[in-house]
Amino acid sequence: MQGRLTSVFVGRDAEVEHVVSLGRQAAAGAGTVLLVEGEPGIGKTALLDTAAAGYPADGLTVRRGAAKELQRQVPFAAVCSWLDSDRGSDPVRALLRSGERAGDGAATHEFAITEAILDLVDTWCAAGPVALIIDDVHWADRQSLTVLNRLCGVVGDLPLLLVLAARPLPRDTGFVALTAELVERGAQMIRLGALPEPAAAELVRHMVGAAPGPGLMRQVVGAGGNPLYITELVASLLRDQAITVIADTADPTETADGPSASLAGAIAQRLEFLSRSARQVLPMAAALGPTVYVAELAAVLDSPILEIWKVVTEATDGGLLTHADSELIFRHDLIRQVLADQLPDSLRAGLLRRAGQILLATDAPIERIAYYLLAGETELDKPALDWLVPVADKLIVRVPEIAVQLLQRAAGTTDLGMRPVLLRLHAQALLWNGRAAEAEALVRTALLNRPGDDIELRWLLMQACHARGDLREVVAVAEKALATANLTDADAGRFHGMSGLNNFLLGRFDAAEAAGARALAIGDATENPLVTGYGLLTVGAVRYTHGDLDEALELSNRIIAVFDSGFGSDQFDPYILSAHCLIELDRLADAEAVLHKAIGHSRRINGVYLGANVVAKARLYLLNGRWDDAIVECASGQSAPDAFGYTPFLHGLSALIGIHRGTFLPGPDDIPAPNNQLGSSGYGQFLPWIKALTLETHGDPRGALDLLVDAHQRLSDGLTSPTLYYIFPDIARLAADVGDEQAARSVVAASAELARRQPTASRTGTALLCRGVAERDPAILRTAAADFRKAGRPFYEAQAHENAALLFAADGSASDARGALDAAVELYTGLGASWDTARAVARMRPYGIRRGVRGPRNRPKSGRAALTDTERKVAALVAEGFANSDIAAQMFLSRRTIQSHVSNILAKLGIGSRREIAAALSGK
Repeated sequence: MQGRLTSVFVGRDAEVEHVVSLGRQAAAGAGTVLLVEGEPGIGKTALLDTAAAGYPADGLTVRRGAAKELQRQVPFAAVCSWLDSDRGSDPVRALLRSGERAGDGAATHEFAITEAILDLVDTWCAAGPVALIIDDVHWADRQSLTVLNRLCGVVGDLPLLLVLAARPLPRDTGFVALTAELVERGAQMIRLGALPEPAAAELVRHMVGAAPGPGLMRQVVGAGGNPLYITELVASLLRDQAITVIADTADPTETADGPSASLAGAIAQRLEFLSRSARQVLPMAAALGPTVYVAELAAVLDSPILEIWKVVTEATDGGLLTHADSELIFRHDLIRQVLADQLPDSLRAGLLRRAGQILLATDAPIERIAYYLLAGETELDKPALDWLVPVADKLIVRVPEIAVQLLQRAAGTTDLGMRPVLLRLHAQALLWNGRAAEAEALVRTALLNRPGDDIELRWLLMQACHARGDLREVVAVAEKALATANLTDADAGRFHGMSGLNNFLLGRFDAAEAAGARALAIGDATENPLVTGYGLLTVGAVRYTHGDLDEALELSNRIIAVFDSGFGSDQFDPYILSAHCLIELDRLADAEAVLHKAIGHSRRINGVYLGANVVAKARLYLLNGRWDDAIVECASGQSAPDAFGYTPFLHGLSALIGIHRGTFLPGPDDIPAPNNQLGSSGYGQFLPWIKALTLETHGDPRGALDLLVDAHQRLSDGLTSPTLYYIFPDIARLAADVGDEQAARSVVAASAELARRQPTASRTGTALLCRGVAERDPAILRTAAADFRKAGRPFYEAQAHENAALLFAADGSASDARGALDAAVELYTGLGASWDTARAVARMRPYGIRRGVRGPRNRPKSGRAALTDTERKVAALVAEGFANSDIAAQMFLSRRTIQSHVSNILAKLGIGSRREIAAALSGK
């Protein structure tokens, strides 16, 4: 009465039907998420196996995966179990295997991989409905949990069923956060409890071939309705030949021993029937992990491979091991854990250490070798250190936390010759993990203990200080090194470059330009592209801030030329300066194209300026009147790594548009105060601008003007100066309304100087608007409107028409006033700026001026007419069957931006899935 364990699945008919029905809904385009919870052995995997077996017939492509306890520190290990051998996953695999060296930080690298995985899922879904199933999510790594969280947010717009199976305990914070997100989104949940007694009896009947009698059922009830426990219990009785069948009823024999008190006991009884060799080998195999690698196991145990193969075959026949795809694994992790627990801790640690040492000379994945070496809990020997140093950069990227711990242990080596390089690698690992303060402390201690000067440690110290936002200390470290260290030209150049860039970010423009010019000279002389790049970026940024846009653009083009010659670095973005210059030169289409390159470049190299580029794109859309697109960019940009604190600006820009549209009505005290990060200091006028407009909506134009004037005075010489003129038209209007001539004169002078330095259409238009309002000359305002139209800035054009209308009305020119008012309202309406429309009309009311021929009404809130131009383009491509990632590539937008547009389209059309978009557009 022996044989393999049964695979029968009973007592879960309702649950199976529920999972099957969710699959059919996904096949129809209504995606959803399902969380299946239950204790170990309760039948979660069997439930998913049974339900998913019919998915292909329903039109779903099924991708199965599982998280593993020993891979909890391997980024993306859980979700990448979906990939298998799919050639379409090559971009993801390339990113996972990228990182010949560790760059600025893990956050941007992880963001790039997350986006690539989401792109891949989107591509799968474009090809047809998909069921993504992942088991043992409680063991998932942090990065996989992030991907799953992101998927939960978009699953409703895709033909996708996302099924997650997990134990209720233990739970780490990441899994708790994911579960909370699922609850908030109303995800489907199944909690598997104990099998009902009739179902347990059916399971036993299937195993023994007869109905269980009362004696056998008393023992089965002791297993608590857990199918795995029941299976092991009955299997042990069968092996002992302790079940007798009389008249189709099975009961224990009178001489049978009592049942095992635990699952561990039941598995131990199963081992008694294995050979002595198998009983010795299997616990050691279990200690090495859930997957059994026969050749490696033979090497670690110093046993003939044929002998190990015999053990593996015996364990497979006995139901302890099973094949999963191309791997040999323990049938259940509980079985593996019970076996591994048979080894004393000291023996297990020694086994893992030996595994790491043996695998050093093999082609085994470096992640697994590192895990074994770390688990060995002893000082690393010379061969291990020799292996670690050349693979450390890859290790830092692939398994960041393991790398930190292993390098920390390695850095304590008694080998004084290797210690400096190991200290540097440990600091790099800490920086990559976002632990800049620890990296700084480590490097400072190392510098104190070094008899000589270590230039690379000083460079790491600057990077750590920069990552913490301590820009002044970066400059101090650079200046000390330049003054005291014996530097090569290349080293001096990069220290000058780093000093210059951080001086610029501190607003120390003279010092920044001097350091940048020095770096540029050294870079050109030594043909060092990194140093040249630092110099060009620093000097160009200073020129841009001073308003010398043509010169700044020329320098930015040189940066791109250096980059295109084959040099690349994640320490600065070769496109960002060019994009800013093109925006301010009113070359908005060119700026958008460059920003598309910049964002793509940042994603590819995991650069730290991704957030800055997204902000620049949102700002561009604010200026050119694509406000809906600006809001979408603000929403999508908030998930990007934010090394420089741009998230408050994204919130602020959305709020600014909301005020103009009358959809964001906070109290003045609800506006957050700016912080001291680059994201706030670079756009320092926006938060006071929002607060000022909020005061105006609450009937306090004087308070609004005071805020804007204060912002102008405080920010005119800092990083905000290139875009500070955005608030000038509001200062001019409010100054005229409250009769503040000093404020009016100040903004006229500032705008005139701005236009003198760089007479772009937008800056000239701003100067003319301020002067026309101050001098009460509507003709000047008409010219300003024409300049804004040439610059492609419809909101500012509308402001010029609004102010001209008021002055025409005051002069008694009713026809001209009405024409200017109609022009202003038409532009405001196109933007959805209902608050500005209401203000313009109200300002004309005392003069008896009403609008002339009514222009188009505000865009409706629902239906096809509610779609913006961008949304119509996206909807057409979705209707043609394109994936979001393909649409993003065609439209020079990010996949996440397209996803936001798709969500808006579904909401406006009142439909539930992207499959319905084609019918909705055709009116069917």
